[in-house]
Amino acid sequence: MPTKQGVKKKRSTKSDLGFSKEQRALLEQVLLRSRLRQQKEQDLRLKGENLQRSLFESQLGFISDGRKKKLARCSRRAGKTHLAAVGLLSAAIATPGIMCPYITLSIKNARRILWSTLGEMDRGFGLDLEFRQNDLTVKLPNGSSIVLGGAQDKDEVDKWRGPKYSLCVIDEGQSMRSSILSTLIEDVLEPATLDLDGSIWMFGTPNASSSGYFYNADVFEASSWSKHNWTLLDNPHLPGAGDWLARRKEENGWDDETPIFRREYLGEWTRDEESMVYRYSHDKNLVQIDLEEGFWDYVLGVDLGYEDSTAFVIFAFSEDVPEVYCVHAEKSPHMGIAEIAEKIKRLEERYRFVRSVVDTGGLGKMITEEMNKRFELNLFPAEKARKLDHITLMNSDFQRGRIQIVEGPMTESYVDELVLLEWDQIQMEKGRFKEAESCENHCCDAGLYAWREALHYLHREQAPKPEFGSTEYFDEMEREMERDMIAKAQRVEDSEEAEWWEIN
Repeated sequence: MPTKQGVKKKRSTKSDLGFSKEQRALLEQVLLRSRLRQQKEQDLRLKGENLQRSLFESQLGFISDGRKKKLARCSRRAGKTHLAAVGLLSAAIATPGIMCPYITLSIKNARRILWSTLGEMDRGFGLDLEFRQNDLTVKLPNGSSIVLGGAQDKDEVDKWRGPKYSLCVIDEGQSMRSSILSTLIEDVLEPATLDLDGSIWMFGTPNASSSGYFYNADVFEASSWSKHNWTLLDNPHLPGAGDWLARRKEENGWDDETPIFRREYLGEWTRDEESMVYRYSHDKNLVQIDLEEGFWDYVLGVDLGYEDSTAFVIFAFSEDVPEVYCVHAEKSPHMGIAEIAEKIKRLEERYRFVRSVVDTGGLGKMITEEMNKRFELNLFPAEKARKLDHITLMNSDFQRGRIQIVEGPMTESYVDELVLLEWDQIQMEKGRFKEAESCENHCCDAGLYAWREALHYLHREQAPKPEFGSTEYFDEMEREMERDMIAKAQRVEDSEEAEWWEIN
C-alpha cells in the first residue's frame, strides 16, 4: 500500500509538465497534425520517385546529369514534355515551399503544351494537385508551386525576377528570340537559382533557320550547356515508331536527306529555306543607312494583339527608288485600345503616314471605325484575303533585295521574327501552309500590311536621255508634255472616287 508521501510524489511528477488538461489536448493535436503532415510529405516523395520510374533511358540520363545548365535537342514525339513535367514535379516535391517556373514563347503556348500533361500526372499518380486557371499555377500539398508563363519581350522577362528557383524549365527554345532568351537566362534565371543551387533546363527541336540562342548553345563547343539529344526512335512508349516513320517518309516522298525529315524526326540541324515563311537574308536585306529626311513617304502597319503582342511596323518608300525600307518595328503585350491609339498618334507626329492599316483580328472593321471616331485617327482595316499570295510576292522583293531593313535596336524585333518564323510542319506534310503556332509573327504580319501599302513598286528604271538639242530630245519632251496633260485630266476626273493619298 503506497504511503501518502509516495502518492504526493506521483502527483508532483505530473504537475511538473506545466500543462493544463486543455493544453495537453492541444499539444496532442499539434503533434498529430505534424505527424500527418510528415506522413503526407513522405507519401508525396514516394509518388515523386514513382514519377521518375516512368522515364526511359535517355530521359533518365538527362535528369541524372549533375550539370546546372543542360539542354535537350529532341525530335517530335521524343517525350520532352513528359520529362519537363516530371522534372518540375520532382523538384517541387523535393523542396517544400518553392516555386518552379515553366517558360516558353507565350503563356498561350505554355498552357497548350504542359497544362494537360500535369493534369494527367495528377490523376495517374494521385498527387493531389491544385490547378489555378487564372494564373496558370499548380499548387502542391507541400506548399510548392509550378508556374507556367511566357517570355515574349523584356517586360515579360522582368516578371520572372525576384523569387528563388530550384528548377527552371525553358521549352521551345528554338523559337525564342536570341536577345530575349539570353536576357532571361543570364540576367534573370541564373542569379535566381544561386540560393537554392538550382538548375536550368532548356528543350527544343531544331528550327529551319539553324540560328538563334538555342542553336548556338547546342552547336558551339564553348557553350556552357551540357547537351543531350534523342529522338522518337529512343522512346520505348512508341514501339512502332520505326515502321510509322518509314511509312511517313514514303507518303511524303522523303529520303534520308530531306531537311524536314532530318529536323523534325532525327533532331538534326539542317537549314531549310522552304520551311521558312519569309526569304529574309541578313546579307541582302539588312543595311546600315541614314535615310534622307523629306525624300520619303511612310506607311504604318499595325497587328493588334489582345492576349498576344500588338506590333507596329513602319516602311519608308519613294517612287524614285526601287527599294522599300523598314525604319521602325516594335511590339508590346497587353496594350489597351487607348494605349494603342496614343502610340499611333506619337508615331504619326514623327512620320506623317500616307496610309495606316490595322489588323483587328477577329473583331472586324468595327474596331478600326471606333478607334477613328474616339481618338481622331485615320486608320484603314487591313485586307487579310489571299495572305499566302501576298507573302509570295513579298518574298520576291526580299530575294531581289528590294526590301531593306535599317539595322538597329528599332528594328531588331522584326528581324528576330523573320529569321525564326516557320511554316507548321504537320500542315506542310498535308500540302497546306499555315504559320507555326510556336513562332511569333506579330511584327511579320504588321510588316506585311505596311509593305502592301508602299508604292516603291511604281518605280521604273529610266532609259538614257537623248542628247540635248537632238531630234530625239525634242520628241521626248513632246511625249512628256502629252503624258502630263493626260495624267492631270485623269486626276481631275477620278478625284471624287479615289483616296486622297492616291491622287497626288
